[in-house]
Amino acid sequence: MWIKQFRNAALAVFVFSIALVGAESPFAGTWKMNADKSKLAGADAVQNVTAQYEVTGDTLKATVQGTSMQGQAVNFTYEGKLDGTPGTQNGSDTFDSIALQRVSSHVLKATAKKGGKVVYTDRRVVSADGKTMTISRTGTDSQGKPFKATMVFDKQ
Repeated sequence: MWIKQFRNAALAVFVFSIALVGAESPFAGTWKMNADKSKLAGADAVQNVTAQYEVTGDTLKATVQGTSMQGQAVNFTYEGKLDGTPGTQNGSDTFDSIALQRVSSHVLKATAKKGGKVVYTDRRVVSADGKTMTISRTGTDSQGKPFKATMVFDKQ
């Protein structure tokens, strides 16, 4: 009898493990910034932002497209492990490296640096229903002035 119970328990653990491994991150997908819900005063803002997040294991890759306040196209990518170690970026004038850290399944922390100096920190939260991502950012703009911004994104 105990062999049957052990076998059933082992099967349940195996099925649960497969489900966890195959579970998609709530951050994965395409996100479009909702300008009406976002507050960008004081920041070097980018408008019409669309971000594509790919999450593979403990690595997040982002492709970001938008328009600067001067009407110029803004396109960059970044990638990093979700363990707080610095990752790489390509195409951004704002930062050289970004460190991403998983706080929980729906919360990430990000720290961007340029020339070794922190330019912004984020707290990124995906809602329980997976439809909204809110990025609360504090940092220093290109003129060295501190700012706080809240960016709200809708999942596409």
